[in-house]
Amino acid sequence: MTVFVALGFAVAAQAQWNSGNINVRFSVPEIAIVDIEPELGYIEFSVNAPDIAGGEPVVEHVSNESVWINYTSAIRRNGNRRSINAQISEGTIPDGISFYVEASFASAFGSINQGNPVGRVQITNQPHPIITGIGSCFTGDGVGKGHELKYFLEISDFSQMKSIEDQVFTVLYTITDN
Repeated sequence: MTVFVALGFAVAAQAQWNSGNINVRFSVPEIAIVDIEPELGYIEFSVNAPDIAGGEPVVEHVSNESVWINYTSAIRRNGNRRSINAQISEGTIPDGISFYVEASFASAFGSINQGNPVGRVQITNQPHPIITGIGSCFTGDGVGKGHELKYFLEISDFSQMKSIEDQVFTVLYTITDN
């Protein structure tokens, strides 16, 4: 029978550890950017004559493009959340007509802290929130990212309506601190 015996010898090793450090400084600016995708010329509606005498005129949404609102927001430390407001900035809505916009819930793309839609909102020349509770976040850029916007045009008071040629107005979207 053979026995192997292992003998261990302790060897002391010494190493010298040096360290150094460097200070790193950076800043994150406050960011508030909003964009509409895709860039369209117009969202188009028409008010058409009824098929029969005595019938109510029909509002038709002529353009059916998908419109999305994208945004990036970096709020100040302990800062308030933000909102996106919509208003008519150029032109006017004719008497007897009401215009509405409704934002969907945010798409799955982007980061957390995206805002919440407030539902269907009538748009006038005064700012009205359409999305609230926006924190530091991003939605992604392009169609299918952010919140889809749906537009509605309604006859609110036919007795005030007058025959007009093409009427154009501009909707302005602004991201603001609450």
